[in-house]
Amino acid sequence: MLDLRLRPVVFAAAALVGVLAGCSPQSDANKPAEAVVRNEPAPDAVTAASGAAATASAAMGNAADNIKEAAGEAKDKAAAAADTAGDKTATAADKAGDKVAAAADAAGDKVAAAAAATRDKAVELAGDAKELAGDAAVTARVKTTLAADAKLSALDINVDTKDGVVKLTGTAPDNAARSHATNLVKGVKGVSKVDNQLKTSS
Repeated sequence: MLDLRLRPVVFAAAALVGVLAGCSPQSDANKPAEAVVRNEPAPDAVTAASGAAATASAAMGNAADNIKEAAGEAKDKAAAAADTAGDKTATAADKAGDKVAAAADAAGDKVAAAAAATRDKAVELAGDAKELAGDAAVTARVKTTLAADAKLSALDINVDTKDGVVKLTGTAPDNAARSHATNLVKGVKGVSKVDNQLKTSS
């Protein structure tokens, strides 16, 4: 049992403890949770970092715009260069085509001219051959006619035909025989004219 003499001391100590407990501030752990909202300015370091981030973002945005603009200009220049190259290629092709066409026309003209000349020469040669054949046939017929005539068969008469004109050379016994030869040859087919150059012996 507590000594009665100590009771006043215990009571005084208890009272002191109570006073001290009432005067001391409560700890954060003993305080009730409160939602405290403070409107205080951000520290300088945070503000500086935010400004740097905004500046960097703006710079990146400008760089992106510059890149897009440069890409657009490069695209336009490439398109213009392609158009120019295409125009030059088309012009060169047109010039080459014109030269080829001109050369072809010139070659065609030469071939046509050569063909025409060849055709004309062939016609001329054919005509000459026909005339020669015709003249030879006339000469043969004249000689046959003279050889079949009783008055002229013994005579040495040369016959030359040119374009249907028959020339008679040699000798005849008299003018009557000479005239008879002219009349006889005129009746031969293919003879257009008689050039009687027979000479008489009398």
